[in-house]
Amino acid sequence: MARKKKEEEITIVSGKRDSDVITDLQVLAKDQLIGTVFQEEDERQFQITYENGRKGSALSIEDAVQSILADYNLHK
Repeated sequence: MARKKKEEEITIVSGKRDSDVITDLQVLAKDQLIGTVFQEEDERQFQITYENGRKGSALSIEDAVQSILADYNLHK
């Protein structure tokens, strides 16, 4: 039996962690933090932290956000 499709509002909030971080994003679903994305000045890849504490990396912001959303949809 298939699940019904639910539409949920996803929000991406940008911020600044400290002076060494050039990109810092928080991905929220229903005002709940589901993951963060950041990239330091000297790094090429974006670092991902999922809501369960697991870490990963991606080559672009789009790939990082897509990975967070895929993980969220898989476990919710």
